[in-house]
Amino acid sequence: MTSPIKILRVRVAAAGLSASPVDWVALDTTGRALERGCSPLSQLPATAELELVIPARMVALHTLELPAGTGKHEAAVIRQQLEDRVLGELTASHIVKGERLGSKLSVWLVSRDWLLSVLAACGAAGLVPARVLPEQALLAAQSFAETEGGFVYRTSTGACGTLPEEALLEPVCGEALTKIENLLGAPRALNIDLLQGLPSLRQASRLSRPQLKLAGFMLLALAGIWLLSLVLSWRQLASQETALREAIRQNFAAANPGVPIIDPILQWRQLHGKQAAKGGDALDQLAQLAEQAPVAIHPTRIEAESAALKLTLSMSDAELLKPVLHEKNIGFDIQTTDNGLQQITISRTAERAQP
Repeated sequence: MTSPIKILRVRVAAAGLSASPVDWVALDTTGRALERGCSPLSQLPATAELELVIPARMVALHTLELPAGTGKHEAAVIRQQLEDRVLGELTASHIVKGERLGSKLSVWLVSRDWLLSVLAACGAAGLVPARVLPEQALLAAQSFAETEGGFVYRTSTGACGTLPEEALLEPVCGEALTKIENLLGAPRALNIDLLQGLPSLRQASRLSRPQLKLAGFMLLALAGIWLLSLVLSWRQLASQETALREAIRQNFAAANPGVPIIDPILQWRQLHGKQAAKGGDALDQLAQLAEQAPVAIHPTRIEAESAALKLTLSMSDAELLKPVLHEKNIGFDIQTTDNGLQQITISRTAERAQP
């Protein structure tokens, strides 16, 4: 059986949402209060929609004179008028359009950081609010209610406010007001949702024009630094290549005195191919050993000497190679290195005596 609860309305304290229990009212599809309670966020009844009601003193209501036909410039006009009214940075406020009567537009402001902290607490409890209402939205015209922040009122003209004492209501408002006993369960009187906002205004308020210029300059500076680093890297690589070529030429001249140097790398390969039949370098010697000892080994280091080939192997590869060398009567010495590897020195001339 489905739950008759359609809306769960939760009161948010001025300090925000925490582990402390919160007051709530469960409403059916007609808006009638089914039950009330006080529970932690994690133990709220299951519901189709979650409404948060925030204190009246956490929001500010402004009535702006907005001429008709502002169109796509409406957000800019709202921002311009609010900058003359709001103390501090306008970027700290989340701005929501309210109802419009002729040329007058109501605009609601709430602290952006405070609202985000409330939504983050809901997210941590696995809750997703469908709407966020100020307490004023539950007040009908010519009514008031007692809340933790004082006496919240709404006049017949739509003016809202908060007073510390009930005796001040009639002198300030100039009319008699009806008291609402259970504000949390009252039907919604104003069509306002603080989760909605002015996207163009929020985007315009995030970065001012000087900040945008500064960001552009920083991007250009970063691009220049990146290009400079590339040029320096290319020059360093070119310098290293020149030094390497010179080192190759010097080494070739020292190893092959009297041989004209045309292309030292190509000449070295040709001479290397001629010397392979005479024993060659370490790779040639390893290839010759592989023909005699067909085992799969992976040396970490290969060294060639005039009469020996040194292989640095893991313990497992050394254990595979040793019996093959014994079988082929190839003399070798073995020792353990500091890092736990095995170094096998294979003699190219001597053979192990037969037992």
